Parts: sequence; C-alpha cells; structure tokens
Amino acid sequence: MLQYEGLIFFDDGTGMSEIKEFNEISPYKAFFSIGRTTKTRGKSIGYKCQGSKLCFASSKITLITRCSDEKNWRSISIDNPKTNLNIDYDISSKSDDTPWLTLEKLFNIPDNRTSPILQYLNQSWFNKKFVNGTMIILQWIEVEDYSSFYDPSPNFDKSYIRNYIRFNTRHGDMRILRPRTTGFPSSKAELFKHTPGYNDSCQLSIWTKDKLTKISSGYPYLEQPNNLEHLTIKKPKEVSRLSDGRFHDTNATTFEFQERTYCITLAIDGHRRALELYKELDRQGRQGRRSGIRLTDQRGTFICSEGVKICQYNELFDHSDLADYTILSSSKAQSHYILMINGSFQVVTDRNSLSEGGLKLMKNDNFIKKIKSFLDQFQRESEVFQQLITRLKQENQSFKIDQYISQINSLKENIIYRPRFQVRDIDHLQGRWLIEPSIGEEHWVGALYTMFSHLVPVDSQYAHFWLRPLTFSGTGIDSMAVEIQEKSLGQNVQKGLEYKYTFDERDEFNHPLIVTDQIVCWDMKIPKDGEQIKDSYDYFGSVALSEELDGIGYEITNIQSYTGEVSNGKIKVISLKKLLDKSFNCEWVTPPDKNSKRKKGKR
Repeated sequence: MLQYEGLIFFDDGTGMSEIKEFNEISPYKAFFSIGRTTKTRGKSIGYKCQGSKLCFASSKITLITRCSDEKNWRSISIDNPKTNLNIDYDISSKSDDTPWLTLEKLFNIPDNRTSPILQYLNQSWFNKKFVNGTMIILQWIEVEDYSSFYDPSPNFDKSYIRNYIRFNTRHGDMRILRPRTTGFPSSKAELFKHTPGYNDSCQLSIWTKDKLTKISSGYPYLEQPNNLEHLTIKKPKEVSRLSDGRFHDTNATTFEFQERTYCITLAIDGHRRALELYKELDRQGRQGRRSGIRLTDQRGTFICSEGVKICQYNELFDHSDLADYTILSSSKAQSHYILMINGSFQVVTDRNSLSEGGLKLMKNDNFIKKIKSFLDQFQRESEVFQQLITRLKQENQSFKIDQYISQINSLKENIIYRPRFQVRDIDHLQGRWLIEPSIGEEHWVGALYTMFSHLVPVDSQYAHFWLRPLTFSGTGIDSMAVEIQEKSLGQNVQKGLEYKYTFDERDEFNHPLIVTDQIVCWDMKIPKDGEQIKDSYDYFGSVALSEELDGIGYEITNIQSYTGEVSNGKIKVISLKKLLDKSFNCEWVTPPDKNSKRKKGKR
C-alpha cells in the first residue's frame, strides 16, 4: 500500500477464534498478547507477540477475521495504538457482515496505486475466494524510507520484500529442496518432507502493480548447472584463482538426537557462480546495492529453527572434533557455500540468536559427531567438496606457513640422499660437498654457473663456454653476461643467458631465440642433428652438432621467423654438469634412495 505506506496481509487459513483456547488463551488474544511491560514499572504496554509489535509500529491497525464455523466476519480497528492502547483497552472484535466495505472505508481517497487493490478485494472475492481466514491492514508503518523496503516495483525480482520472504521467513523453508532443479538427493528431500512442520504446499503472493505475483516456496538454493555448463566448469583444484570458481555440489541428510529430528543441507557454489546467479543480492561497495539483502549474509554456516534461518554460527568449526573442517570458518571459505542445520533449537526472544540451551546443544560432543559424520561422508563422495577443503587449506595463510615449514624440513631431511659432487682442484672447495640441482631449482643452476665462471682458469680449453653474469632477474631473460676476460660493460659485448634445469627440443622456449646467446641447463639429452626448436614468439631454429660442443651440448642455428625474417645469431645450449666435469676435477656421488635402505631385521 504505497499510498498509505502500509500493507494488507491476508491468509485464507482457519481464522482467529476468540472462543476456542489453546494453552489457556485464544488465538485472537494470543495475536495481540498485550500486558504490562516487565522492563519499567507502571501501566505502560509491553508487547509479547507479532500482533502487538505491528500495533506499535503503525498509526492504525485493522484486523478482519472469520473461522469456518462462524456466520459472519469479525473486525476491529485501532487508531494510534501507541497512544490509545493500554492494559484496559477492549480488544474484542465486532461482527462484520460487509468486510469489503470496512476495507474500502479505510482508504477513502484511493489513488491509482490503491484502487486496483480495492477492486480486487471486492465482495465477490470475499464471498468466493476468502470465505474464512485473517486479514491484517496496517497504515503508516513507522519505518524509514518505506518504499525501499515495501515497494515491489519497478524490479520485482530485486525488491527487498520479495527477497526477505525468500531468504528469511518460513516461506523460504530450508527443508524444501526441489531436488530436480537444485541437485539435492531426491531421497533426502523425501526424508525432509516427513519432519515436523514441513509444508511446501503453501502459496504466497505479493501485489505488483495490478496483480498478485507468486513467490516460490523454499529457500532459494541455486539451480544445478545444465549439461552444457558442466562441460566448462572447472573443479576447485583446476581454477587459477579460487574466487573465480563456478563449481557446484549439494548434499543433505537427517539425523536423530535426543528424540528429535535434525536436518542438514550443504550447498556448494563457487564464489563467482554465487555472484553471477544471486543477481538480486547486494554486493560490497557503493554501487553494490540491489535488494537490500546482502550476499555475504547468505554464505557460511547457519542455525535454523522450523525451517527458518535464525543466525550465523561459523563457531561450529571451533569444536575440536571438527578440526579437519576449521578452514570452513574463514571468510574466504564462506563465500563458496551455505551450510544449514535445522531443528527445534531454543532461541532468544527476538529470534536472531541461540539461547543458552541452544548453544549448549551446539557444543555437545555427541551432537557434533552427527555433523562430522555428515561432512566426512560428503568429503569421501564429493570430489568438489574434497578439493575445496584441500584448496582452501593450501591458500590459507596459517596453513601456508605450516606447509612452508614442512617443505623446509623435508628439504633438510632429504639433502643427504641427493646426488652431490666435489671439486678437487680448487683449494677452498676441497672436501666440501655441493648438491646437484633438481627440478624447479633453475636459480641454483644459475648460482653454480656464476660461481664457477669466476673460478675457471682463463687458460682452460673450455673457458670460452663460461660467461661472466652481470645481472640475475626473475623476469625476462635470466642474466646479461660478458666473456670472462671482458672488462667493458658496453651493449655490444653483452650476451643473453638463460638457465634451465633441463631443456628438451620438443618444448617451446619461453624467450625469443633472437635475443638469447646461451642456454645453460644442469643436464639434458642431446637431440639429433637438424631437429627443430621453436620459441613462444614465432621463431624457430635447427639443432647443429659440432666437435667443439661434443659431450657438452649443441648449437641452435638457422634462426628465422614463420614469416621469413632470418637471424644470423647462434645459440649455445650447454649442460652445466658436463661442462663442470670437463673444466674441473670433479667427484660425483649418488647416495642410495632413502626408501631403498635396508631395514634392520631381528637376529
């Protein structure tokens, strides 16, 4: 009701009886639940239920109701409830045989926003479609910026009221799984249907301009990818950045604890997928507002009561029994999933957090074991969940530190088993072992080459294969170098030098051949004469074997581009291990693999 900044809510249910009592109070009186406040002394009103909250949040409240066994409707209107209501106020309803007229009188000067609603809620509608139930009419609700929260137009899908209903009310019951569209197991969806209070047949609609628009029941889990999407979706270990993940998987289960049934759902949707498909939810930043419901408030772990999300509870993973899943409590991890635990949890009065009893249950070891069992089984069965946990741990800083320390310790432990060598004809290196480089240790290749380029005798027949590096870079060409006897730093004497652990003619060289003068590998196989080598910049050359490089390496000659540009340069490809053995008196030792060490047996 934009004109009157209010709302009309109607429910074609059983109506509110003033006669029949449940738990010593009639539904009608329970709706208001007015009594003396417990917070201050005197006769001020304290509200204990949603009806009285509505009274005090509006300038006028009207209630129209009828039970199936009643002849007429009953109604009551209360003006300025905050001023007029007290504990002595008579809240009794009066018989009303023309409720449609009662409704019209509330809006005596309707404009083009109100008139279509009144025309819809006419006598025929009351007589045929709304024969019993309850209607609540609020006018001038006390809320800042009413239209931002209650106006379903111009974009209904992104309206606050629609999304609040879907994400935060009983209509958005997390137990309604819709397995055909969401991918949840059908068997689990059937189990959920038999839990207390489950109802997926309730229809709820909102008036939008000139009609009622239906809101689907159930929590808005994202739909599972279609067959075409499945072909392009990368798993958590395959994406370059986890935040770009579009992976998806779902699981659910029920379990019994202390004679009560609990439900768990876990919907995994990679951060990028959630951003793209939850289009109606707010993002961070000034330009991120959409519906007023934030995406970050729908990610992570939640406690639910009777299907309704109550509060976030990422503290779940603080329990020692869930140590394997502690990473899921991090903010980065939460962006990839929503985990909901539903049951008859004890909540505080405002229903947005757990009571002391609820918190006690969430810390119960046996209760936590039920949750752990669910997570363990899903991790065994779901490649997506398993990889997500692994990837999150790898990227988490604390896990990175642990992993780094573990790698260092492993490196230290395995040094004694690695191939090694000594150089006997250099005095200050005698008796000192040097470790051979291994895969990934190109920097060590460069360091060894640089060190021995300063130690090789200038009269060695292999001296001209040793360049003296001037620089070392982690980007671009590894080093600029000069001949070992060169004193000038001029551009015309500089040479491009690249280090590799190994070099295979079948691999594409990642630097332009035309700016490279020498490639130094720790070791390599010698290709056949004439085989071609190409780079990543549309140039290629041919392998040339020569007596000069026999037993050390080979040259790349005839360098040219695919378009025919010819380079006169030649590149030496040298094995540093073989060059060391030729240039110095080396002793090479390869210890037995540690796994091949004989175990001591019993004698």
